[in-house]
Amino acid sequence: MLKSTYDKALVLALAAPVLVVTFLLARTPSGGNGVETRFWAERRASARIEARLTYPEADRYRPRVSAGGCLIPPEPIPLKELARLEEEGDWAGIAAAYGLQGEWNQSGSFLERMTSSPDRDSDLAAVHLAKGAHEQALRLLDGVLATKPQHPQALWNRALVLRDMGLTMKAAETFEKVAALGEQGWSREAKAHALTLREETLERARKWRGARDATLALMDDAKAPLPLQEARQSPGVVRQHFYDVVRAAPSKERVLALMPLARELDRIQGGSSLGDYVTRVSSRDFARRGELSRSYAEAVRKRAAAPESLVEMVRASSEDDLFVGLALHNKAALRYLPDLESRTQRDQDSWFSLYLERERARKEVADGEWWKAEQRLFNALQRCREGAFSVRCVELEGRLGILYADLRRLTEAEQHTRTAWSWARQLQEWDLELTALENLNHIARDRGDFSSALAYVEEWSARGGRIDPCYWPNINRAHTSYLALRPEAARDALAAAAACPQAPLDLMFGATFAEMARARPDPKDAERLRHVFDVARVNNPMPGDAVYARYIEGRFALDREHERGVELLTRAIEDARKLPSTDVLARESWTLSYSSLVTDAGRTGDWARVLELMAAQLETQVPAKCALAAAVHSERSVAVARGPDGELVGDYQGDRKAPFAESPSAQLIPERVRQALRGCPQVDVLAWAPVFGRTDLLPSDQPWSFRMGRTVPPPGGAPSSRRLVVSSVEAPALLQLPRLPPWTPSTETESTALELLSGPDATPSRVLSGMSDATEIEIHAHGISDPVLSDAALVVLTPEGNGRYALTADIVRQQKLAGAPLVFLAACSAGRLASTTTHEPFSLPAAFIEAGARAVLASTVDIPDAAGRFFDGVRQRIRGGTAPAVALRDERQKWLARDARNGWTHHVLLVETSD
Repeated sequence: MLKSTYDKALVLALAAPVLVVTFLLARTPSGGNGVETRFWAERRASARIEARLTYPEADRYRPRVSAGGCLIPPEPIPLKELARLEEEGDWAGIAAAYGLQGEWNQSGSFLERMTSSPDRDSDLAAVHLAKGAHEQALRLLDGVLATKPQHPQALWNRALVLRDMGLTMKAAETFEKVAALGEQGWSREAKAHALTLREETLERARKWRGARDATLALMDDAKAPLPLQEARQSPGVVRQHFYDVVRAAPSKERVLALMPLARELDRIQGGSSLGDYVTRVSSRDFARRGELSRSYAEAVRKRAAAPESLVEMVRASSEDDLFVGLALHNKAALRYLPDLESRTQRDQDSWFSLYLERERARKEVADGEWWKAEQRLFNALQRCREGAFSVRCVELEGRLGILYADLRRLTEAEQHTRTAWSWARQLQEWDLELTALENLNHIARDRGDFSSALAYVEEWSARGGRIDPCYWPNINRAHTSYLALRPEAARDALAAAAACPQAPLDLMFGATFAEMARARPDPKDAERLRHVFDVARVNNPMPGDAVYARYIEGRFALDREHERGVELLTRAIEDARKLPSTDVLARESWTLSYSSLVTDAGRTGDWARVLELMAAQLETQVPAKCALAAAVHSERSVAVARGPDGELVGDYQGDRKAPFAESPSAQLIPERVRQALRGCPQVDVLAWAPVFGRTDLLPSDQPWSFRMGRTVPPPGGAPSSRRLVVSSVEAPALLQLPRLPPWTPSTETESTALELLSGPDATPSRVLSGMSDATEIEIHAHGISDPVLSDAALVVLTPEGNGRYALTADIVRQQKLAGAPLVFLAACSAGRLASTTTHEPFSLPAAFIEAGARAVLASTVDIPDAAGRFFDGVRQRIRGGTAPAVALRDERQKWLARDARNGWTHHVLLVETSD
């Protein structure tokens, strides 16, 4: 008994230290910060987030359980534990705690206090992912994985971002990389995600191809089964090819055999147009039609343009449907648009009526009446949605995306393209999914979102794109990587594009090649470039293409045969100037030739030449003192200051590592260059895109303005003073913009005539008419340059009878402002350039200067309703005799002294002409 008691006591004694250790372990802080383990266990247990966080206690695998769709608010985080984390300065722990709760704003605020690192950037990407900011998340994650390719949390989060962007094949690949890491729990779930995403995506492709092939089989095999089941699953692709099958049918019997399929499609999509079409064609004289049908079938099989002789032969016949089919097959709808309209009008087929609406919109855009095209597409979409939802709705939505992309309204372009992509997935229209991916790639690249652009290309390739699967993705990778200043990746992709079978080597290849070849010259480079020009002359015969080819040749020669390069670029500038400003390639050639010459002058240290070239490009005079010139061309940049005594100080950088849009202006304008301007009463800044429009080039306490153009004296002497005010605009309903408060006149005594256009009178035509001889112009309206709505410089006015509502840079620059007005654009972001890789100062201020204004003030950010008083204060100072740059600086200082929240005044820019 004693021994037993002793043994028990011994066991207890020996166990005591273990119990103490166990107790202490239970209380042991995670990471040594005094926080109980239970704290993290509770956080993980209640977490409903998909993203992974790098904080060890927050990243333990937790199977996520469905809550039946009900959002149960989490318990508040114990403040005591947060206080302990704060005492230790453990911002990552606090951010992780908030992240597990799904309180992403709080989490992000703590992460932003931390120095950038792979772990911090991965967690911050999770914050952006939760907010739907996929571009920012992807950019951060790409940066993490560039330095740590096996970073588990970054790989997982990148897979989630790609999945949410719709890039499911690349998301599956990324999940498989996570699975390969062998982490407990995470690897199994990643593998399951990858399998599901890949199979769901490929199943759509299989169904679409199956429906297409089953329908086209009817063209070659009279005994092929009718694809009735495929019509129920994928009516769009079946109907698209059904027309070809009917057109290619060589006999009445073959046509009538298609009637059950026609009726099934009519049942699914409504109406009787396909049944009527079969009946109509079956009544044709096949002794005459039969041979034409066989020729049509041959053209469709070859998937090549039909000979013009065949098109004209069919056009002269009475076989209207065959002519329509050949015109569409040859992509010549615009050329034959009147014929198509007359030959399809009596058919009452909504499929073709909506197609023709799309083509009419394309013609209106070609005629410069884009607002008509916009309204036409919106109306057609409305009719399409009211009927049976079909592939035509997807095409119309996609065409709206292309329209806005051409107008540089890139956010709107992306919205409509993404809608088209979503609809294409719902309808299992695989081909239209690929089209959307191609368009999203171009949109992302144009807005400088290179991570997304490359992701779209990779997804397109993973899906087995419909066009050249070798050249198209590689040349797009090359050009995007060049723009993103990733030279090694650009060179590798460029070499891969050149190695593709029958690579077309187009002008995009030439432009990228000319830039990349200077860093790694090869004796065969000139020969390769000549081949590009030979191809371009055949495939790109327009005048703008020839000018662009000359720019490429000059850019290539500049670092090898300097004098010849200068000569070619100068000639490109002269030739581009002779072509209309609407020729996009010619205008781009003009801009790039100038920027090449400017940065080359910086490379050689010829600072005076930099100023001369910049002044010539801006069509202004060379300042004798107090001036700053700045330019960027790819990885090259130059900044030159001319101080108060005329002395020159310059800086040239030949190896910039990041695109200018991602760089602070201090990297472009070094402090020693800024110091050279101290003592100047005000500074004239000479800059072109992408530098033009940046409001942080010089300190805000130093008066400065962009200079562009020259003041042209009115032919009849100084005009009488007249003030035009535009206010209380009735924005079109389709934009869903809130009504702005009415304009309130100031209490000062007006010495000038005042014209107020408001409400229904504030239409574009009346505003443009009122601007023609005004000496002051104020516009209080919505500027849809907010990235939520648009990237373009555009002010919304009251719609005309034809639907036109926008005051755009293109429209303004065509006007003649005889009064040389002072212009105040009191509209959100009206002064901001489009956030694109375009090489033009695409902004309203630049357009007003080009039209004849002497000075323009505009904000590059969103502004409050009270901003009208700020602009009015600047106006009154100028009227009192203060120079505009000084008036802007003084009013800004006054507003900032009154309220620190008026930081938006730092982003008001001023553009002036020289005398």
